[in-house]
Amino acid sequence: MTRLPLTKRPPPLITRADLRMALTAGLSAGLLISLGLPDPIYGPLAVGSVLGGTLGASRTLGIQRMQGTVLGGLLVLVGIPTMGAIVPLPVAIAVSLACTRLFGGALGLRSGYKVAGLVVTVGWTIHQAEIVTWLPARLIDTLIGVLLSWLAVAYFWPSRAINQRDLLSKALFVSFASAFRERAGLLGRGADIDAANRRDQRDQLLAKILALQNNRVDARTELESDALGVRLGRLWDLQEQLLSELIGHYRTLLRLPMVPMNSPSLQALLVAEIVALSAAADCLDHWSKVWPQQSGPQGIGPAESPLGAIQAAALGLDRAEAAVFRDPEANRILMLASGGRRAVACQQLLLTTQWFDAAWQAVP
Repeated sequence: MTRLPLTKRPPPLITRADLRMALTAGLSAGLLISLGLPDPIYGPLAVGSVLGGTLGASRTLGIQRMQGTVLGGLLVLVGIPTMGAIVPLPVAIAVSLACTRLFGGALGLRSGYKVAGLVVTVGWTIHQAEIVTWLPARLIDTLIGVLLSWLAVAYFWPSRAINQRDLLSKALFVSFASAFRERAGLLGRGADIDAANRRDQRDQLLAKILALQNNRVDARTELESDALGVRLGRLWDLQEQLLSELIGHYRTLLRLPMVPMNSPSLQALLVAEIVALSAAADCLDHWSKVWPQQSGPQGIGPAESPLGAIQAAALGLDRAEAAVFRDPEANRILMLASGGRRAVACQQLLLTTQWFDAAWQAVP
């Protein structure tokens, strides 16, 4: 019996984002035509360039487009009565375009200076005679397109960067929990995975951390200046510091070899390390369910909470290390095989989880 090859499902021809953009562009064109404004094409053009994937990205692009339109309009208004009467038109346009790049860079415009260049070119070549009336109409057309884009991305199949960041954060907590739980299982079996798989697991975690960091640019624009926005900003700072330390602990655990279990004290230390990794994984799983709300569990005692398990694991690890130090043979084996570093890494992992939980609780 022959198996048919698996074929990938082709992507859809039209997505919700495409449909949202088409409807918003048509709505902007119809609104501008009904208002009797000249050049209604600039409304759909603004929608096409501003309507990004998230509300934060759309806000950033919309502000940049308005700033670029104002910058280009000012350069045309100043340039036509001055350079227009002195130098040829191609030279005047070239100087104005150079000014858009210069002033756009000084103002921090990344895409707005392109809009400014378009306003300069069209204003000089087509609307030079009616520049005083054309510029306000162009500003109104662009503003209507930008506002409709913001409303569409916020309320019509909304796509918010803050929500995406929450999902990425929870997925990262789950991924780290799975990674530490896998290390605990491998230690319990006395096995390990090959170097290529270790690199792949590390790279996957790093890619997720990088995606979360890239999302912050758009998510920050959605934060309000109220207490909730301030709280989220502080939590994001704490989270990025936590992820940096977690990936460091995980990379250390990946590099350490398996230690021979030739004495009861070494076996007890191994059990304590497994308990520590499992407790950290359980704590990360708990954070994935409650982030970014308060981390403290409701309705259970401290002994049953993830933080209580972390404290118990840290105490057990301390006792196991003390027993190893009293065993000269076990101490010698740890020094030769660098096995003591794994216990230190587990201890640091527990301290990191305790620090983050306390810092999270302290954020009002």
